Amino acid sequence: MPELYHDFYQAQRQLADIEAIDYFFAKEMSLALALSLNQETKLSSEQEQILFHLLMCLSISLRAGHTCLPITEIANINWGVAVDEQGQVSHQGYAFPTEHDLVKLLLTLKINANDQQVVVFSHGLLYMRRYYQFEVELAKYIKQRLVPQAVATEEVKRCLNSLFPYDETEQNEQYIDWQKVAVANAINKNFTVIAGGPGTGKTYTVTKLLAALLILSKTDISFNNKDDKQVLDIALVAPTGKAAQRLSESIMNAIAGFNGLISTDVLNNIPTQAKTIHRLLGVIPNSPNFRHNENNLLSCDILLIDEVSMVDLPMMTRLFRALKPQAKVILLGDADQLPSVAVGRVLADIAPKPHLGYSTRNTRYLAQVCTLTIDQFNHSFEPTSDNCDYLSFLYKSRRFDGKGGIGKIASHVIKGEYKQSWQLLNATNTDTNTNQLTLVDGTLSTWLTPLIKQYYQALAQCSTVTQAFALLSKFRILCVTRQGEFGVNAINAWVKEQLAKHQSLQCVESYHGMPIMINENDYRLGLFNGDIGILWRVNGHLMAHFESVEQTENGDSNSEYKTLLPSRLPKYDSVYAMTIHKTQGSEFEHVAMLLPKQSNNNLLSRELLYTGITRAKKQLTIASNEHSWQQGVKSEVKRYSGLKLKT
Repeated sequence: MPELYHDFYQAQRQLADIEAIDYFFAKEMSLALALSLNQETKLSSEQEQILFHLLMCLSISLRAGHTCLPITEIANINWGVAVDEQGQVSHQGYAFPTEHDLVKLLLTLKINANDQQVVVFSHGLLYMRRYYQFEVELAKYIKQRLVPQAVATEEVKRCLNSLFPYDETEQNEQYIDWQKVAVANAINKNFTVIAGGPGTGKTYTVTKLLAALLILSKTDISFNNKDDKQVLDIALVAPTGKAAQRLSESIMNAIAGFNGLISTDVLNNIPTQAKTIHRLLGVIPNSPNFRHNENNLLSCDILLIDEVSMVDLPMMTRLFRALKPQAKVILLGDADQLPSVAVGRVLADIAPKPHLGYSTRNTRYLAQVCTLTIDQFNHSFEPTSDNCDYLSFLYKSRRFDGKGGIGKIASHVIKGEYKQSWQLLNATNTDTNTNQLTLVDGTLSTWLTPLIKQYYQALAQCSTVTQAFALLSKFRILCVTRQGEFGVNAINAWVKEQLAKHQSLQCVESYHGMPIMINENDYRLGLFNGDIGILWRVNGHLMAHFESVEQTENGDSNSEYKTLLPSRLPKYDSVYAMTIHKTQGSEFEHVAMLLPKQSNNNLLSRELLYTGITRAKKQLTIASNEHSWQQGVKSEVKRYSGLKLKT
């Protein structure tokens, strides 16, 4: 096969935004595909060039989190072109041919799903085989669970009425209690998704769902294959340690609020200790595989997965592999948040907005057990030939009631409404945002220094580490990137400098009251990337404290904190500021979000802004100029995917 470029550096001068991995991936894969052809179907020199650039595009797509490359996205475009600051063309790019020519080439290569090649072309999408297999496998596992289970509707109705007592203040002809509907919709299905924004009561709802399943399991109407177990085996998981901790806390708070409504026997059987997905599956050191897989299944009857937007395609597939066929799966999440850092966008793929509606059969079931009418459901959905019976949306936010500024700006941002959101931000200290929002655009010292004094300087003055953790949970600085003037590294360094000035610290590398974040996994110590701790002096020695929410392997409860010498820790940094990605699964009373001054940042998107905004519960301070804000609100995260649940 003739060389298209002498080396990577020549290709890099021609094509913008390519990395060495893209070039060498294309070089190796195009050669392998060309050699697999017989003499009658040998590629022409022009076709070899097209294939080489196609494979580079595929590699770039994978790095960007796409599972595949749609041919329609590159047909007839001049790809890899760039213009410098003076308006001169810095990269000439490569002109792809028509869609017809691209499809003709890919069909010639014989790379369909059955050809066992390293790449796959299916339904207009080009894949690396492993990601094609992940999509197909996950869709298969989910579809197996989409068949509704036979239940005794009168028993379900009685159970729901006991869990959701009649409330006259919220009754009218069009009123639907979507939390009740979500519980009902999950009872007769082995796969369900409950999606909603912050404050819509996802954890509250799913706690009632677990109670309902425990109540109904005694009548044997929804778990006919439970192997005669007295109590259902329920597992709670989340993608990160922090998200698992929040899930545990939310479940415990919900249970405490249900005393008197739900029997103590039932509440005692609802688990409160969530694990990370990695811990549930069982990590094998120095291996990409897990202890639990298709040959060593998990024992759980019900698996609840929170913060599903953070779960990537390979991890979700591996999780389903390890489940019993009859295990019930419940997914919780906000599909408007950022997708996973790795490949895929599973929640967004399976939770389309707006809701596609319910089938006639499912609508009848829900109307019967929820004491509603068919017309009430028909008024709630746009007419469509499709349906999405497994999906429930929670629409009413108790935290953001539509009157506060945080809820309003989150709604504007996720809808791409730049003008409305910027106008709302500029209405600081008015009734429009009820003082929840503050827009700042000056130097850090004018607005961030008072917040540092209020929240961070006081950490070292706390009398106990428990008080320090409580104070730390109230405030966080969120950044778009790690690097740059307003990046995490620069802001953390700046905060430490301010603290050193006010607290007369002799050494700012490590000190009493310093919050830290772990940057790499250490399975031996049970610490994971993203775990947050505090350095705290105990009997004259500086120790690292981490909140503990999980049980030990033998089932015994850990102490309140995991305490370790800092010298034993894996890599860590101070954590006054975090990237918005890292805060998924966390909430703070007050959030300060810093956007880069340059508006051409590729990471800015409405999903990123929405995720950062919705981390704040009571107050939100935003540092941004109008151009950066406009780009963020108008840009939308795209994740190409072929994951489909429709047969």
